[in-house]
Amino acid sequence: MTLGAYSSRIVCSVGCAALTLLLAATTRPTFGAPTASAVESLSAAQLSRLPDAALIKLKTGRTVSLGILRTEHKLRLQRFADAAKLGKQRALLQKHMGLASNTQAKLALGTIQPQPTLVPMDFSLNHFSQPPQQGACPGCFSGGQAPLPADYLAFCKAAHATACLYLPSGLNCGSAAPWIYCYDDDPLITDSPLCGSEGGVLAPSWGCYYFYPLQYSLNFNPGPPTAQGVYNVTQSANCPSPFVVTVDPHGAVSLTTSSMAFTSPTPSCVVSVFVMK
Repeated sequence: MTLGAYSSRIVCSVGCAALTLLLAATTRPTFGAPTASAVESLSAAQLSRLPDAALIKLKTGRTVSLGILRTEHKLRLQRFADAAKLGKQRALLQKHMGLASNTQAKLALGTIQPQPTLVPMDFSLNHFSQPPQQGACPGCFSGGQAPLPADYLAFCKAAHATACLYLPSGLNCGSAAPWIYCYDDDPLITDSPLCGSEGGVLAPSWGCYYFYPLQYSLNFNPGPPTAQGVYNVTQSANCPSPFVVTVDPHGAVSLTTSSMAFTSPTPSCVVSVFVMK
């Protein structure tokens, strides 16, 4: 065999081997691709033990890693912890606004007026108008209204308001004509007592759902009218668009929003109504 023929056989062998390896690499099936586990197939213990990279398919159709769900859960807990502090900050602002208004009244009348009394907010559910929320978490309602979330209560109670709405960022909002509703959900909370203690409603296989009110109304005693038939009712409000505030000096206040186009990341509306007693 000549040297040239021997070299040609070597080149052919190497080339054929390379082609065989290339075809094997391109046609070999891939194994180990991550697959998402349905959340309803996992126990609470599994949800706590699985690694952050594990993919979970939620009942809403969302597929997300456990790491992201755990981060969202921690942020939610922090939001609940910070709500009262934010409410106190709003209370200081409302007090300043009220004092400024009262000072202007004194200057206008040239007299010393008695200190006004704040009309307190009533957190009974009959003062809130909420639509049916079955569309958000099927099977989580047996009738009646949803409870008030713990962070909503903490914020509004600390704000010392007469009427208050608080909508943390990241809520999901939907509509059921003529209503709109906004809610937050935590798929990692599967314990009904824990969910209820935070003002949520547990939906099996869906998680803990928190529904935030969008309407509030209250009737109050305005006190006796003056000799001119005017009621000594004053108010201060700090509410961005699209909140709508109505205060009737005869003894009624209402607060609502008819839109989901908020101008701030954590929109809230605090209304303080004062009467002279």
